[in-house]
Amino acid sequence: MKKLSKGVFILAILAFLTAGCKKQLEIDPVQSIPSETALQTPENIDAAITGLYARLKNLRQYGRDLITHPEALADNGYATNASGRLLNESNNVLNAHFTGTIWSNSYSAINQINLILEAIPRLNVVPAPTTARINSWRGQCLYLRGLYYFDLVRVYAYIPGAIIDQQNRGGVPIILKGIDNIDSAVALLPERAPINDVYSRIVADLTDAEGLLGFGPTADVALANKAAARLLLARVNLYRRDYAAAKKWADDAIALAGDRMTDISNYEAQWRAATNREILFQVRFAQNNENPGVNESLQTSFTTLTAPGNQAVLGGFGDLVPRPSLLADLGITLTSSNFVGVNASISSRSTDVRNRLFEPGNGGRTKVWVECTKYIGKNGFINLDNVPVLRIAEAYLIRAESAATPGSAVFSETNALNDLKFLKQRRYEGYIGSAIETTDNGLSGNALLEEIIRQRRIEFAFEGHRFFDLKRLGRDIVKTAPSTATVSFSDARILPPIPQREVDGNPRIKQNFGY
Repeated sequence: MKKLSKGVFILAILAFLTAGCKKQLEIDPVQSIPSETALQTPENIDAAITGLYARLKNLRQYGRDLITHPEALADNGYATNASGRLLNESNNVLNAHFTGTIWSNSYSAINQINLILEAIPRLNVVPAPTTARINSWRGQCLYLRGLYYFDLVRVYAYIPGAIIDQQNRGGVPIILKGIDNIDSAVALLPERAPINDVYSRIVADLTDAEGLLGFGPTADVALANKAAARLLLARVNLYRRDYAAAKKWADDAIALAGDRMTDISNYEAQWRAATNREILFQVRFAQNNENPGVNESLQTSFTTLTAPGNQAVLGGFGDLVPRPSLLADLGITLTSSNFVGVNASISSRSTDVRNRLFEPGNGGRTKVWVECTKYIGKNGFINLDNVPVLRIAEAYLIRAESAATPGSAVFSETNALNDLKFLKQRRYEGYIGSAIETTDNGLSGNALLEEIIRQRRIEFAFEGHRFFDLKRLGRDIVKTAPSTATVSFSDARILPPIPQREVDGNPRIKQNFGY
């Protein structure tokens, strides 16, 4: 039992005792427990909820790893070895994966959410909080609990419909009661819930959140909102292969958000703005004291540039660059087919506007590579960027995939093609009447489905989707030049290890296969 004191649930209590979010978000945090005294006022509740958003900025979550690692582990990213970072992940070395901090940080947030939800009905203040304010608190907490659990289970477990039964050790523990003292934490010995049960919990939380949250014309997309809840529900249901529900929530997200899709003329400009109009939910890095810095920011991870188009100034490391197969899908042709040992320059680009966010970097670290510039200091400081989590383009691709998948309850190749063409009309210059449209009009069956999945790869390149898309589809990771390798879907390296302190301290937590 003593070993449990090193586990996440003890850490969650300590985090609630000591976590400070004033520096990051300029709101005084809750500083002490028990929760019945720490969460006695509306201001306490507001501050505690602010802390939940701050946790999303953790380097091991949306601060970096949930964006970089899915590109490195999959077939999108190649590690340049400019700093040594992401090299082992790109080579799929055993144990080079998502770290245990995602586990501990997420469960600390979940515990705080549970304490807040328990504290809200106990508030005894004059004037009493309005129903709208209470609904906002509860909606934000439930949305964030759904998001934290979703990230936990898609990282540490298989995804429904793509499970290797003999290697399956379950999902993640479901904890719905707040822990505000050490004795309760020590006594808690949760087990890994079945994967489908975790997804059902996520859907329940997000559905409740959707009913409580608002989304107006001036909604702050750095906060939980109704449209974001709908789109996240669409993604979660796509992951668990409930295509009818995925389509329903994608429909609802599109209906509420309206036409937020960018077009050819403003696509690049929207990515250079602090907030892209397509975003329904983002993690906001608002002040320079939140800056991850030149060693670990998303900007330095993906590019050596300090500004688009300026190769003369050396900035970050550019640790991870697109592999040639991704460049080909983006429609980028290099002057040389030899990706290694030469400075990369671009000889031609297709009409796909998305390839404008990929350009040659500065050769001061290793050599000139074609790099991703989606994160390039848009908030007024180098290495400081808001991080998109949900963009409206995903709703169209979810709906298209749901309609194109054989056996789907909403199978319709006509509907799938319509959504695919809608997206491509906003991404390819001169699409209508082009040879590309002619080819698309002839797509059906597996060719149509594969083109939709290929468009997901292009649309969300270097946004943290690719590894999870391959994982939910049960596909091998096939890495081509410059370093070739195949990681079979049955390989233990598809999953990271559960943090060893959890396994050591709790005999009910089963370690993942192969560790």
